[in-house]
Amino acid sequence: MTMTDGILLLDKQPGETSTGCVEKVRKLFGKKLKTGHGGTLDSPASGLLAILLGAATRLCPFVQCLPKVYEVMAQLGGISDTDDASGHIRPGRCSDLPAAETFERELLGFAGLRLQIPPDVSAIHVSGKRAHRLARSGETPRLSPRPVTITSFSGVSGPDPGGVVRFRVSCHKGTYVRSLVRDLGNRLGCGAYVLSLKRLSIGGFRLEDAAPLSSLLLSGEDAARQRLLAVDRLLDHFIVYRVPQELEGDIRNGKPIPRTSLQRLHWGLIPESGHVVLRTLNLVSFAMWEPPCHYRPDIVLSLEDRG
Repeated sequence: MTMTDGILLLDKQPGETSTGCVEKVRKLFGKKLKTGHGGTLDSPASGLLAILLGAATRLCPFVQCLPKVYEVMAQLGGISDTDDASGHIRPGRCSDLPAAETFERELLGFAGLRLQIPPDVSAIHVSGKRAHRLARSGETPRLSPRPVTITSFSGVSGPDPGGVVRFRVSCHKGTYVRSLVRDLGNRLGCGAYVLSLKRLSIGGFRLEDAAPLSSLLLSGEDAARQRLLAVDRLLDHFIVYRVPQELEGDIRNGKPIPRTSLQRLHWGLIPESGHVVLRTLNLVSFAMWEPPCHYRPDIVLSLEDRG
């Protein structure tokens, strides 16, 4: 890997688009450099956006699978056609706001594995078209429920006299906080929509370690490169095995590695794809289990050229 292969943590501001941030980072480091993201944020949302550069872009799906924490402020007593404050707002079916105890009880009822319908204004593909394009052209996208996992809630407060509530939610890939708030409002009978949404973390990556795009562009490429995190920071999230050095050639050639030859370095997460990490001195590989007792290398990244 080179000095421009790594992970850049951005503090996205409201109004910036995730794709726009990716494009500006790509231009900052050079138009030919591959650039991707570890999970988008809606334009009105703010917070942590992980940008992957160079060879690290091959690991975008694994960053996207990491659990995330959001800070949410929502308005009870109204309904939005986008499920947030950017849309057309109309009053809810009931003007009475719930008591704090009722709000907390219903909110906690969303924890765990459940089915969720994404917002009409979302990037989900419906018959080959983005749902938000269909919705904004006057059509109603037919979106199917999807399984999502909400791990926990914290910092719950409200409703205040104006019907505003606040909380933090820890969730997994595919969860739409706007849908969560919309469904909460339906369950409470008063309607609800997101006022503000900030992503605080992606796995072990934290917002406090991120920089606004504007400051990166002002400081220039060399200063931005100093903020790049090595791929090792991502590997810390997953189950990692040490592979004997004599088997490095087998990994490079995609040959299955016997489980009995591996030494576990630490426990972590197994992403939805089922991959674990195999590691030698010179490379890392995300590998899949292959019965009866092997791991087959899938994605292989060389560490030999790291600066």
